[in-house]
Amino acid sequence: MPRRISRAAAWLILILPAAALAADDVPWNLIDGGADLKGVRKEAAAEVLASAKCYGGCEGTILSCLTKPGGDPIARRLAAFVVRRVKADRGPEEIFQEIEDRRLSAFPEKPFEPDLAKTPFCGDAKVPIRIVLYADFGCPYCKATATALGDLVAKDPKRIAYYFKNYPLKSNDRAVPAARALLAAEKQGKFWEMHDFLFANDKDLSDAAIEAGAKKVGLDLARFRADQEDPSVVERLRAEKMEGIRFGVKKTPGILVNGKPYRGVRTWEELYDRIEEERDLLGVK
Repeated sequence: MPRRISRAAAWLILILPAAALAADDVPWNLIDGGADLKGVRKEAAAEVLASAKCYGGCEGTILSCLTKPGGDPIARRLAAFVVRRVKADRGPEEIFQEIEDRRLSAFPEKPFEPDLAKTPFCGDAKVPIRIVLYADFGCPYCKATATALGDLVAKDPKRIAYYFKNYPLKSNDRAVPAARALLAAEKQGKFWEMHDFLFANDKDLSDAAIEAGAKKVGLDLARFRADQEDPSVVERLRAEKMEGIRFGVKKTPGILVNGKPYRGVRTWEELYDRIEEERDLLGVK
């Protein structure tokens, strides 16, 4: 059942003229995936494109910004998003709300400044896009997101920087031991090796499995056991979780894109599009 549109999303909807836009009047060739829309999906997409506001540098509907001279990069992204969501069988009201979530991801009321001074990261710290992931090792979407971010950085380390912070959930009784193992491994310079092991073996995070992983990545086991009980590890874990809570993280993964909380559709495709959108907004290639 479609969600009821929130009051906050009311800004998205403009008053339509008496004669509704004909779906065939939309320049579908300008929209990724638009040319193959048919029937009611095509009509639903046309309704949203003609009545939802664009955000960013262009004022007007997504459709009017899409067709203005020179086009608008945010309008192109929003139009392609509408097509994807219609293909996923979302109705117009749901898509209006999802566009509002996108807007708040790009223009939040309050961006955050996470403490990254001692946070391990992949990539180049000087890149314009920094992704901070607050994650639990028992969370499947955390695993998928971390894997995708790692792959993206590996392909182009100048593209983004990926920072990892622990956010163990109360519902996962192995979350804290796994997080403490990660921070203990960091003390021996094996943070990312343990990060990868814990996600790859997320179905078994028993003490025995974690210690086997520590041995596999080449840790001194006696030191590893002691470091897991180190007060600095316990305090670091508490600080990362509390920071996430202050930033509004209620479930994992919590994701910040340049300090902006991601509120969009929880798939890698849409998160990647949000990262690319941030590049558009910054005017970087």
